[in-house]
Amino acid sequence: MSHIIVNRLFKPSFSRKFLRHTNIRLFTSDQPYPFLSVDHILKNPHSAYGVCRGLNESSSCHKENKICFHDKEVMKNVCDAMTGGFSRGGLKFELSYKGLAIHYKNLSAHLPSLPDGSQVQSLAMSSLPTREKDWVVAVKLSGSRLSLCRPFGSCKWIDIKNAPGSINPMSSLMFSKEDENFYIPSLGGNYLCCLEEKQEKLEFMDLKFDDLPASLYEEVAKLSSCSRTDHLVESPTGQLFLVKWYSEDSKVRWWSYSDKDDKNEGPTLNHVTKKFMVFRAGEESSFSDKTMIYTEDIGDLCIFLGHSQAFCVPASSSPGLKPNCIYFVGGNFGVYDLTTKTCTTFQKYEVDESPVKRIEFPYWPTPASL
Repeated sequence: MSHIIVNRLFKPSFSRKFLRHTNIRLFTSDQPYPFLSVDHILKNPHSAYGVCRGLNESSSCHKENKICFHDKEVMKNVCDAMTGGFSRGGLKFELSYKGLAIHYKNLSAHLPSLPDGSQVQSLAMSSLPTREKDWVVAVKLSGSRLSLCRPFGSCKWIDIKNAPGSINPMSSLMFSKEDENFYIPSLGGNYLCCLEEKQEKLEFMDLKFDDLPASLYEEVAKLSSCSRTDHLVESPTGQLFLVKWYSEDSKVRWWSYSDKDDKNEGPTLNHVTKKFMVFRAGEESSFSDKTMIYTEDIGDLCIFLGHSQAFCVPASSSPGLKPNCIYFVGGNFGVYDLTTKTCTTFQKYEVDESPVKRIEFPYWPTPASL
């Protein structure tokens, strides 16, 4: 596995040359095209200017890169770019003991308090905030609980009674503009749990998977020790994709350093992203079942996975985005290239080289595609 090290920003000669040609400041929180910083790191593992160094290594099934950040400010700005690069202007979430508040432009919605001890794991909305009575906010809570609220309707949380035991506790909730339904994969991944806007119980939709290409059998066999979460995402044109996210435990680290440089002794395990598999809904899909077809080509699209609703945008919508890639955040940060099957993860340059992570809610605001 490669160890690509990001040094302290750029050497002065490089910075002057780059800024003169692009008029863009990479690795700063106020630069207008945040994904250019991520793109630069991915494209320059052997930079002559000393930004990165390292060598790619690969197995027969996929390639793995590890990018280690020397500079905490660089790491923060790259993570900010990945989590905030597609935030809808003015859309903000606040989660406190008083409940959940959603702010958008001149509208504020204050939702009732959640039950004591509840942890919001995922959130989806039927649209951007509006004063319409039918506007719905759905949250997935710890313990595989699912609740709905109509902030300008009844303004109370409605528990979906048949959610526990049915939905995948680690998968994300999403709303389909095409179907006008909330979706979340089932625990085993063979069904979609479906919730209509005006219903208060889950319906279940069969997922029928086409046979995988024979060339993938070896890859799938090597994933037997990995954990998996399933995520549904809809493209701007209404194409539905199911993304399977595989992670595994890495080496035990016998010591680590906190952000305060206090030594914390003891063994730890890092859960690290290894691979993604993508399936698209076929044309033969119906209301009661969907045919899912394996694909390694999502065209000009990029998929973003993490906390809250997964989303999908054209790579051409922002400079620095790479088409046919999955950008992932949360327990791990990194980029997976579907074309080359290369998984690049971001690491802290410390003794334990632990994965870069952010686990606070939300990882990013609800996407602009709403």
